Amino acid sequence: MDSVSTLSQASAGFARSTETNTAAADASSDFETFLTLLTAQLRNQDPLKPVESTEFVAQLASFSAVEQQVQSNTKLENILEALASGATGGLSQWIGQEVRNPGSAPYENTPLDVLYLSHTDADRVELVVFDADDNIVAHENLDKEASNAQWSGILEDGTRATEGTFYRFETNSIIDGEVVASVPGLVFSTVEEVRKFEGQPVLYFADGTQMFASDVEAIRTPQI
Repeated sequence: MDSVSTLSQASAGFARSTETNTAAADASSDFETFLTLLTAQLRNQDPLKPVESTEFVAQLASFSAVEQQVQSNTKLENILEALASGATGGLSQWIGQEVRNPGSAPYENTPLDVLYLSHTDADRVELVVFDADDNIVAHENLDKEASNAQWSGILEDGTRATEGTFYRFETNSIIDGEVVASVPGLVFSTVEEVRKFEGQPVLYFADGTQMFASDVEAIRTPQI
């Protein structure tokens, strides 16, 4: 969207907001005026010639209509403010997006991208693959100078991973045969739900893991 379109939409939104505020103010003013007139009429009417009951009922009906108009305008103004601020729209935009996170991802018969970090002095780095029950199902050596790998889906026993099964990853940095650092591998998985916690959007993934939207460092369009 170009800056002119953005400016035009912003101006239109401001105009709508101004119109709503003006309408609410006018209705509120009419409401106060009506109350003043009705009170003055009741206070100053001739006791010998009171207001006819039918006329009084009509005035009360008018009173009720003005009051409802004020309340309706106030509610409408609140709804418009919520929509303008993107209170729900901003959250819904996350749904269905693939976000890089330290959780798990489903194997879909294509290699899974894994981002990893390794100890700078490591002799070697290995990728450890866990299934949904936290069982180790595969090991794979990684390039310690790199930071991204693709897991082929081949398990320890030589068979291929089951389609749709979730797997998570860790990278072990090894020096002299001992693991000196173990770090979760980051994968892309789909956002299925968004909630707010203390005013901050929290993303929920299919495997139950979650993260603050503010911690997201990579997002991509879902692969078909």
